[in-house]
Amino acid sequence: MATFTMELREVLESLYGTTMDEDDYAIERAPLIFKGTTYGTLPVLPDYSRIGLAEYPIFDENYRPILNGKILEEYFHREIGVETIEMFVWRLRAKMNQVMPYYNQLYESTMIEYSALDTMWIHSVGQNHMEGTENTEAKIITDNDSSSKARAIGSDFPQSMLAGNADYAKSGTDTTSTSEIDSTVDQDSESSSNTNTNSDSLVTGYQGAASDLINKFRNTIINTDTEVLASLEDNFMLVFNNGDEYFSSGSYWRY
Repeated sequence: MATFTMELREVLESLYGTTMDEDDYAIERAPLIFKGTTYGTLPVLPDYSRIGLAEYPIFDENYRPILNGKILEEYFHREIGVETIEMFVWRLRAKMNQVMPYYNQLYESTMIEYSALDTMWIHSVGQNHMEGTENTEAKIITDNDSSSKARAIGSDFPQSMLAGNADYAKSGTDTTSTSEIDSTVDQDSESSSNTNTNSDSLVTGYQGAASDLINKFRNTIINTDTEVLASLEDNFMLVFNNGDEYFSSGSYWRY
């Protein structure tokens, strides 16, 4: 029972026409799942525009019912910190619009997958391209001179001297021949080469003690949902009061 203003459950009753008795809260609850993780059974409203939780920026629209459910669950029995429902909805909408751009970055950073024991991650990609052309020119020149002499002798009687003091014979014939061969050969050749080489290497691992790395990893773990809920604290009364009457101990107790 509210003492100063009204509890959030009473605000929901007024906005959504639901009966929120202490023993039977007529508000739908459902197990909400995001990216394979179940976030428990949380309150679910037919729409969130009337409570001011429908338009604030969020990193993934599928996560809105989960975050809104946690807000309703956390402050369900807390009294609002302003006099009217309209002022409360206005302040709640304004606060979420202010803080969520920052917290969205935290949400996105927690979704980056990495190994706590990897201090190095070196990915090298290389590509090498080689082209070449080779030209060859050659000229072969051949010069060949040759000469030959031959003599044919007939030796039937009577014989006569061929010439001077040469041998005697019936007849003789001298033959002299000369030949000259010149040749030139030109040779041209061309060859081309084209080579592509690709390389891809990945080096991972860690340096130092594994226990130190694990401790550092634990220090980086954050609960962004809890931080968002804490940022809404000033929209509610900071004093809990269940409406019960208290009496001095002397009225009922004897020591």
